[in-house]
Amino acid sequence: MSKPLERGIFELSTLIHPVGAEAFFAEYWESKPLLLQQRGAAYYDPLLSIENIEELISRGDVRYPAIRLAKGGAFFPPGAYTRDVRYGDEIFRGVPDVEKIFTEYSTGASVTLPALHQSWPPLNRLCAQMEAELDHSVHTNAYLTPAGATGFTPHYDTHEVFVLQIAGRKHWRIYPPPLALPHRSQAFCPEQYTLPAQPLMQFELQAGDLLYLPRGYVHTTTTVEHFSAHVTIGVTVYTWVELLSELLQSAIGRAEFRRALAPGFVHRPERRLALREQFKPLLDALARDVDIEALTDGFARRVRAAQPRGSARFRADTKLIGPHTPLRVAAGREFRVTREGGELILDLDGRRVRLQSATAPALEAICRAVSFTPDSLPTTISLDARVALARYLHGLGLLERL
Repeated sequence: MSKPLERGIFELSTLIHPVGAEAFFAEYWESKPLLLQQRGAAYYDPLLSIENIEELISRGDVRYPAIRLAKGGAFFPPGAYTRDVRYGDEIFRGVPDVEKIFTEYSTGASVTLPALHQSWPPLNRLCAQMEAELDHSVHTNAYLTPAGATGFTPHYDTHEVFVLQIAGRKHWRIYPPPLALPHRSQAFCPEQYTLPAQPLMQFELQAGDLLYLPRGYVHTTTTVEHFSAHVTIGVTVYTWVELLSELLQSAIGRAEFRRALAPGFVHRPERRLALREQFKPLLDALARDVDIEALTDGFARRVRAAQPRGSARFRADTKLIGPHTPLRVAAGREFRVTREGGELILDLDGRRVRLQSATAPALEAICRAVSFTPDSLPTTISLDARVALARYLHGLGLLERL
């Protein structure tokens, strides 16, 4: 098998090469930092280059908040480096002023490009691949720091971080986590943290290097003689806390959990004691009676629904679906049709769509057919309604043209 770099395909295995996925998840994931160096300055060029970053900033197309300035651990107000452009009666807000950005950058400010994967296709594809492999939410940010500058003050992140050094150099100091595997709700609090005298690790990232940092590890960075351009890939993980929240939500369906707490439960000690005595039996009953399969399947559907669908392609030569347009269910789609009260429920790739019950015969015919045209569907609804249904399902991605 060829090396990932030789294939020019960026995916998780490319990032951690030459460490294999099995070794990475067994030894490093959520456990300890991983530093990979000497892979070549052009390693990330197929993904993103310094020339790409310079062009993105210079064109002025990336508007606030997709471009931000930071210095001394704080972000600039957008008015310091953006302007509003009037076009007739409309106003384009947050348009970057490239000259102001360069002036601030030249005096020590860092340029950040949050959520760059939203507008840069190679990063978008990488995030989609990683989400498909990890089933956790993945995002990217890019950072450009001038020489002789300090980045953000010491802090930890509440997500897993992959640091890709695109160009230049940056000095890193890593300190032990004050809180093991902080939840996304447990943000770093600088007032309650004292920086140790000596770092756990310190090193310089150069172009082509990678740092994986589990959430909770405190870090700080500086540049000395060289500027730095790097991309962070953040993985916001779903934890057992999120899965347990599904269990708590299921309690809403039980009348005993919907009862009010006894009047006086705050101010009367005997009522608080009764509360404690009643609480554990209720929790035991909830845990005993829960449908684990339904709970985990429902959680999986909601996670899948929250995942991005990837970059859509706009085509100018489209033609409206009509009565005689041949269609079929798109290959690889996961879907299920059920009834709930007077509505049809279409679960499609994790999304839940409600349809009128009158469409049931047409929808059932669509799901059974190898191919069909709207005018061939059952006539329990009008032809216009059948065409509208086909257009709607095509827009959702359930159907494709032949």
